[in-house]
Amino acid sequence: MKAWAAIVLVLALLGTILNLTMGTPIQLILHDSILFLVALGILVRIRFKTREGEKEKLRLIIDESTRLTE
Repeated sequence: MKAWAAIVLVLALLGTILNLTMGTPIQLILHDSILFLVALGILVRIRFKTREGEKEKLRLIIDESTRLTE
């Protein structure tokens, strides 16, 4: 998932840059910009959820170790 979102992010960035340099209509620039922002949002959410999952695993390990010491 991360790889695909990163690929879409790079392609949207390249498309935006090319559209700005070639002087294409504003609609194409907006489409690429929206695609770029969506891909960036997906990458940020993936990172947040990954960190959240790591914290949850650590909490479970701590809970298990406290149960064993009791």
